[in-house]
Amino acid sequence: MPRGSENGGTEWMNNLPARYVHGRRGFDRRLMEELAAVGVPCYTLTDLANGPRTIPQGIPIFLDWLINLETKIPGPETEHRSAIRSGLIRNLIDPAARGNQHAIDLLITQARHQPPLPQRQQDWACQGLALIAKPEHFPQITALLDELPSATARYPLIEYLGKVKTDQARQLAIRELDGPAHLAAINALAKMKAEGVRHLIEPFTTHPSSQTRKAATRALEKLPG
Repeated sequence: MPRGSENGGTEWMNNLPARYVHGRRGFDRRLMEELAAVGVPCYTLTDLANGPRTIPQGIPIFLDWLINLETKIPGPETEHRSAIRSGLIRNLIDPAARGNQHAIDLLITQARHQPPLPQRQQDWACQGLALIAKPEHFPQITALLDELPSATARYPLIEYLGKVKTDQARQLAIRELDGPAHLAAINALAKMKAEGVRHLIEPFTTHPSSQTRKAATRALEKLPG
C-alpha cells in the first residue's frame, strides 16, 4: 500500500517514486487513479499481487481495462502493455468474480488470444476460469480445454471438472488420466466423488511422483467403494 494512503489520502499520487513513469513498466496513471477512487490504492497492478485475496470493488475496473486494453494502450504489445495485461488477468483470479459471465468470457478470450499470449498469462487466465466458472459454464470450459495444448494451462480446467457432477464431466476426467495432467484428473474425480473409478485410481498409488501417490491415496478415501 502506498505510504499516506492508509487514511484515504490522495497526496501519494502526486509524490510518485522515481521508478514510476506513465506508460512504462506497467505504470499507468489513469489506472492508478481509477483504482484509488474505489478504495484500492496502488501504483501498479503488481502491487496487488500479494495483497488482499479478494478485491470486489476493483473487478469492474479490471474488466473494463482488459476488454479495452488495446484501445487504452494502442499499438503493438509492448512490455508495458503486457505487464498491465498480466496484472488484469491475475486480479480476476478472485472469488468476487465467481459466476461473472463478463469475466469468464474475457478470460476465455485471453486464453484464445492471437497471437498467443505468453504462457504465464494463459496459465493465469485458466486459473481464473477454474475458480470463477460455475457448473453451468461447462460447455464453454470444455470447448476451451480441447483447444489448449499446454499441460500447465489445461491443469486448472481439468480440476474444474470436479465441480460438474455429470457423467460427461466424469468421462472427460477419466480421459485425462492418461495424459500429463493426470494429477488434475485424479483431483477432479475425487471432488465429484465419481462412481466406478477406484480401479483407475489405484495404480497411481505406486506412481513415481510422491505428489501423485498422495493425491491418489486421498482420492480413494473420498471415492465411493
